Amino acid sequence: MPPGVNDVSLAIKALENILICHGKAYDIIHSRIPHAMVSVAHNMAALAPWKRWNPMDRLLSRIAKYFYNHSLLDAFLTGRLHIKFPFRKALVLEIPIKDKIDFFGVNYYTRIHMRFNPFKKMGVELRHRDIDGHGLTDMGWEIHPYGLEKVLKYASKLSVPMIITENGIATKSDRVKIRFMKAHIDTVERCIKKGLDVKGYFYWSLIDNYEWLQGLDARFGLYKVDFETLERKPTDAATYYSYLIKSRSAL
Repeated sequence: MPPGVNDVSLAIKALENILICHGKAYDIIHSRIPHAMVSVAHNMAALAPWKRWNPMDRLLSRIAKYFYNHSLLDAFLTGRLHIKFPFRKALVLEIPIKDKIDFFGVNYYTRIHMRFNPFKKMGVELRHRDIDGHGLTDMGWEIHPYGLEKVLKYASKLSVPMIITENGIATKSDRVKIRFMKAHIDTVERCIKKGLDVKGYFYWSLIDNYEWLQGLDARFGLYKVDFETLERKPTDAATYYSYLIKSRSAL
């Protein structure tokens, strides 16, 4: 692994620079197109303790929930980014991005359970398990539609419109993929009825893609890709997604 890949201080500096660049880009874009809608896409997750009776699991869950989901929201609200890792001194960075967002993009895939393990780095172990009976994806992620409502409620504190910019499942089963889409879009509609300002939903992804550490095995696409010939074939899930787009006028 290249030097610095696991260096937390370098990761924090990279995050700081990304947000500074966002603020500068926001100003440049609005100076030329005053009514432009500028945003970020923030990957969010439902986070929970592995064992609710375990105070260390609960502590890790709270810390992770703030850093992973909330700290960026607070940075846009206050211009300050609060960074807190388990068993490390908290850090506050002044970053000029207060109110520099016109809508908020939410990427949501799963729920993650936090488990204290003294033999892991920072004492943290990430676990997935099927609690609600929705199953796990081909990547072993928990399918948890209700978590989408939770993260949208978190994001609504920004008081700007929200768009689900990514929501998808790695599975070779069209039946499972269709069930996933229906459950999550039902959640979006429920959120809209409750007054959350959700303006749209995008499924990830149109085609099978190269998925980070999983390579070509994680099949997210509505179109199946033959990676030998690059032939693309629509799946039943693509047909169902088309039906949802045409029939769900609320979105």
